[in-house]
Amino acid sequence: MAAVTQPADAPAAAVAAAPQQRLAPPAAQQQQRQRPAGWEAAKMFLAGGSAGAVARTCTAPLDRIKLLFQVQAVASSGATANSYTGVGQAAAKIYSEEGFLAFWKGNGVNIIRIFPYSAAQLAANDQYKRLLAGPNGELDVPRRLLGGACAGMTATALTHPLDVVRLRLALPGHGYKGAWDATRSMVTQEGALSLYRGLAPTLVGIAPYAAINFASYDLIKKYIYGDGRPQSAAANLLVGATSGTLAASACYPLDTVRRRMQMRGHTYAGQLDALSTIWRTEGHRGFYRGWAANTLKVVPQNAIRLVAYEWLKAALGVKKAKTDT
Repeated sequence: MAAVTQPADAPAAAVAAAPQQRLAPPAAQQQQRQRPAGWEAAKMFLAGGSAGAVARTCTAPLDRIKLLFQVQAVASSGATANSYTGVGQAAAKIYSEEGFLAFWKGNGVNIIRIFPYSAAQLAANDQYKRLLAGPNGELDVPRRLLGGACAGMTATALTHPLDVVRLRLALPGHGYKGAWDATRSMVTQEGALSLYRGLAPTLVGIAPYAAINFASYDLIKKYIYGDGRPQSAAANLLVGATSGTLAASACYPLDTVRRRMQMRGHTYAGQLDALSTIWRTEGHRGFYRGWAANTLKVVPQNAIRLVAYEWLKAALGVKKAKTDT
């Protein structure tokens, strides 16, 4: 059988075409190469939002008790300064006066807010760590703190108006028909900037909180699993609880100031005025009203959120980076 011959110029043409294909790949090939990165980011965003929604719903009752402790001293809260004296007493009072479902007042708005917030914060933390990492993926403590701080501020700036509306709806006798009515009333009666009340102290407070929370979580995990031992979900829940408690305790006074400044009216002239007024009229304990309820909330919430995020990333097939613990 005679051999099939190729044209003499065929190999040269193939060689000439190959570099052109490498230098200028078709648009379809470019899209295929770019799509995985965007898809990875989308999966991280979905995992972060879902983890936050689950964690916040589980701890919504304690969150409402904490809010009532923080703002009961403000005249527009609808309560007296001594209406709520303890976690058990507050829970019994809410149940007897408003019913069981009252523990989840404002949780619908909270979920709408927490999904993008948690998604942006957790996904951004991963992205910032990858951006700040060295050539071999190494991250020192300052870089971990900076990445966490930037992630917290990024998420907070995006979702602050929803947080203000959620606070208004959590108060007894708020007078609003729902989230949309609260938003419309605030914009009409108090101006659009009322949705951003307390943003400055929020950013000041969230930066160290997120920095301490994420950095301590990663560092404790790195210490526990540094020798390559398999990770334990139960141990990670304890690590998440520890890191959340450390961060919340260190930054709680700023959180109290933020909540006070989100209230209706002009109770304080600014953040410094709020700090000095609370110190003068209520003492150091004024900054830690609701701390016990907040700690009880942070322990399971932070643990559930961080562990759920890692589990959901793995379930969705997100590729693990060197900066991930």
